[in-house]
Amino acid sequence: MRVRRKQRVGATARHPPVVVVHGATFCSALFDLPLAEYSLLSALADAGRVVYAIDIRGYGASLGPGVMDEAPDRHPPFADAAAAVEDIATAVTFILGQHGARKLDLVGFSWGTITSARFAGENPDKVARLVLYAPLYSHTRPIWVGAEKNAPGEQPRLGAYRLISEAGIVARWDADLPAGQASRFRDDTIAPMLFDAVAAFDPRAQSRSPPAFRCPNGALKDLVQVLAGQRLFEPAKLTMPVLLVRGEHDLTSIDADVRRLLSLIPSPVKHYKMITPGSHFLCIERNREVLYEELTKFLNDRWSDQ
Repeated sequence: MRVRRKQRVGATARHPPVVVVHGATFCSALFDLPLAEYSLLSALADAGRVVYAIDIRGYGASLGPGVMDEAPDRHPPFADAAAAVEDIATAVTFILGQHGARKLDLVGFSWGTITSARFAGENPDKVARLVLYAPLYSHTRPIWVGAEKNAPGEQPRLGAYRLISEAGIVARWDADLPAGQASRFRDDTIAPMLFDAVAAFDPRAQSRSPPAFRCPNGALKDLVQVLAGQRLFEPAKLTMPVLLVRGEHDLTSIDADVRRLLSLIPSPVKHYKMITPGSHFLCIERNREVLYEELTKFLNDRWSDQ
């Protein structure tokens, strides 16, 4: 498990460090594209924070040898929520030690909202504030129910990992967007840039036709469960201030599910912000700055280390 760090000159210790956790497909590179004003990490760092982003095992700089180097059908889905929570715990212990801090702020995206919320619920003494961007809790989609099976009684067909191409990224992104309106949401250069940034960590990516990087399937196994109505974390344990935020056009993190989640969180400080226009990948869309501003405002507003 690896982390990347962003810090501006003059960052102070009066605010706790921020840790950002990625979702099911892209590593921390999603939050730090090599283009001006396309870095969530830089936006948070510009507000005076020391910011870290984790690469869960099997992702990005944590690709590693072992399971991910073997044929995918030789192992079950790799790096599920339980493994991710272990990695988050290791990173949090390290980062708190580096800063001599008792608590930090935690930001999760998509599948990372599941793992971050689970860690925060189990470790409320270590999390000052929690942001769940594109949160997933428990809503049913019939198309997903049983999607991990070939047929009743058969073994799951998901292997340890899958391959992600640039065309696959575009198709996934476009699935959220109104037909013919992709240019309203994103610049044409961003999907290729995102692919290149993530594929750079996979030495085998460019040898495939078409080029494609390896991506663990543990998160996909988790999402099949969540989108079939199962719950992988307990909202009742989230006693710290919480921000839920999503793009209005997001078809994975849906409004009804987020409102249900909000109602189950006992924290006296909890907010839900819906941003439009915006899809699941709002953080790298044209309207991304509104997301950056919402996160920065929440994390910096009326800070208390109590």
